[in-house]
Amino acid sequence: MNQGDIIQRLDSFFNIEAFDERLLWSEIIPTDDMAVYRRFAQPEFVDGPWNGLMLDSTPEIDRVYMIVFPAPPVIDTILALELEREAPGALIFAHHPADFEESGRGFNGIREAQLEELREHNISYYTSHAPLDCHREISTSIALAKALKLRDWEPFSPHHGTMQGVHGRVRDTNFGKFAEHLAEITELPYIRYSQTRHNGQPVEHVAVLPGGGDDPRQLKEAADLGCDTYVTGHWWLLGDYEYAAKQRALMREIVPALTMNLIGTSHYASEMVVLRDQMPG
Repeated sequence: MNQGDIIQRLDSFFNIEAFDERLLWSEIIPTDDMAVYRRFAQPEFVDGPWNGLMLDSTPEIDRVYMIVFPAPPVIDTILALELEREAPGALIFAHHPADFEESGRGFNGIREAQLEELREHNISYYTSHAPLDCHREISTSIALAKALKLRDWEPFSPHHGTMQGVHGRVRDTNFGKFAEHLAEITELPYIRYSQTRHNGQPVEHVAVLPGGGDDPRQLKEAADLGCDTYVTGHWWLLGDYEYAAKQRALMREIVPALTMNLIGTSHYASEMVVLRDQMPG
């Protein structure tokens, strides 16, 4: 398959030019890592929206790998698989351009050595972050809402001129059963205690916002919509970095006043559902 044709179709489908995220990534990816990206990534990527083709390694591909984060073991696995078949050409479709250490340093760039290996072994890298969060047909929130069997759902949470979350109804159930079901559909053994806050509410009206759900505006909007339960990737950041400490301080102020139940799966678990359920085919 011609890579250029596939990239053109992806760019058009996700309307990547409408989602300029260069400021976001320049603020959260470490400076040294940003310098590496400038050496390896396409100029139109780093000087543009930070969505689209990041690493152009081959004109032809016959395999696509879908990932949430480019964690070092994930990239190593893809490299090993491609080396096994003599690296004829492949594309990584990723939700993020950088890895995320949820309990560590936060976002970190792909290692320079791995970028070199990807380029050497004909593996290109494509990112769709906000475009995949906000698409009206295939999105992180729609996929999770469908997996939860939400009814009568509607969009909420403004983002880049569109919406990134959905809220809707489930059959009235208790919190424990709902949390078990959420863990099951996100392929987790359980929901972590640090990401669970049961406020005694039965679960009926659910807000779904995969990934990082620690923005006070998102929580307030969900509460104002009358939601009794807020589902996200994480609302309580665990990492040892400045942004995480700042958000924990905000949550300590906001959360006690909320009447909603809060449930976080993990950043990865909440966003892998779209790649598993909606992207194939």
